[in-house]
Amino acid sequence: MNHHILISNTKEYKINTDLISFISHQIEFFTGSNNSLKELSSNKAFEWTIVSQKLNNDLVKIIKKHLLNENIDLNIISTDKERKKKLLLADMDSTIIMEESLDELAKLIGLEKEVSKITSDAMNGKIDFEQALIKRVSMLKNQPITIFNELKKNIKLNIGAKELIKTMNSNGATTVLISGGFTFLTNYLKDFLGFHYSHANILKIEKAIDGSSIISGKVEYPILDKNAKGKFLENYVENLNINFDDALCVGDGANDIEMIKKSGLGVSYNGKDILNNAANVKFKYTNLKGLLYVQGISDKEIIT
Repeated sequence: MNHHILISNTKEYKINTDLISFISHQIEFFTGSNNSLKELSSNKAFEWTIVSQKLNNDLVKIIKKHLLNENIDLNIISTDKERKKKLLLADMDSTIIMEESLDELAKLIGLEKEVSKITSDAMNGKIDFEQALIKRVSMLKNQPITIFNELKKNIKLNIGAKELIKTMNSNGATTVLISGGFTFLTNYLKDFLGFHYSHANILKIEKAIDGSSIISGKVEYPILDKNAKGKFLENYVENLNINFDDALCVGDGANDIEMIKKSGLGVSYNGKDILNNAANVKFKYTNLKGLLYVQGISDKEIIT
């Protein structure tokens, strides 16, 4: 069993030689050997590999304590399998893109406050996702579909999204964008970023009296929710003839829990507490390149 101790912060140049020396010394002290250190990104991401059946808990506690107020992510990846994953399932809202797409649509029609409150409650697991979706979509009733194009112009990609998809595609992985949002945006991002597949909910469109296309305020069934995300993961694993250990899933909210728990690497990206409790990797100070770092991929191997 290999244990990879990964420290990362891509927002600031926080990781200096003193910090690296401290952790290296502790690892040597507790393991009795000089374990391999790898620079993944200069001053931003490093990992140590410990070959052992069991990782010393006191070692982990000391490193955690030392990093407590340093704004540095600490993740430990323990595996005896190939680290580079064959499948990526990525959530869209607040993961691949910075925004919550429904909140942004609501902002365009002056209902941001009402809709964002429901979104927050749903992502924190306080209310049922399906009912929250239905309620928010009903507020969009009779709006022209031209607001879809306005939204596409306004959204921003999270840093590292392009590199993540390009690199995983280059390594032969299957990349999938999966969202409780809507196909008008997931299809656009799929083509723009190069995902192999995308899945999302479908907004029903109807004709207004003047013949223009408007939002009906309804969603086509079945609704893609947290259970659907877990099921999609199962289907891809079966169809690709791979194992769950070969899958990397990333999200930020309660509706991502099922796929996060089932995957070999489940990543909470700036996630809510309810998702952090289910994920085995958590990033708060690291951009989406962190999903490559957890696979042992360094900056020099990343496709830009």
